[in-house]
Amino acid sequence: MDLKIAFELTKKIKKVKSVISIISPGAASSKTLKDVDLIVIYSNKSKTSVEEVENLVDGKFRICQITLDELENNPEFKAAMSGEGVLLHGKAFTVSAEGLNLKSRVILSYDTTQMDQNHRNKLNRALYGGISTYKKNGQRIVKEYPGIVSKINAEKLGKGVLMVDRFNSSLIIQTLKTFKAKWKEIPVWTY
Repeated sequence: MDLKIAFELTKKIKKVKSVISIISPGAASSKTLKDVDLIVIYSNKSKTSVEEVENLVDGKFRICQITLDELENNPEFKAAMSGEGVLLHGKAFTVSAEGLNLKSRVILSYDTTQMDQNHRNKLNRALYGGISTYKKNGQRIVKEYPGIVSKINAEKLGKGVLMVDRFNSSLIIQTLKTFKAKWKEIPVWTY
């Protein structure tokens, strides 16, 4: 999306009755907004104002036209609009967390590059578990054992990045301390 053209179009759209905000949602939006270039928010949406905005846009951008009430009743939509979006017109509005049942979580990013291979392997087995094979009475036995990540339902977001409930984060932090790994904590709220 060309922001220069979007700014010029915003000058026209903001004159339409009941338009209170115009937002470009940004590239990291959820599936809800993946095909939307501009979001037009109304205090009171009417058929004539919707048609007027559609005529102004004239197919240049993909738009979503909503009211504050529609925004309030859709937590996925609110989450998709937050973050890297650009406010083109209007005042920023606060989205409350009431009724969203947000959970306090921690993103843990850890670095094992300074560790020797033996300690790195032990840390990975402690976090993610492993497989042990041995022979007993001439039969090959495979035994799997879980790691801390599966026991506490942590989520692996990427290499060396975990998201875990705040009250369970101490288990992983203590393990990282034990193996002398470097880590960073980022507190987040999720639903």
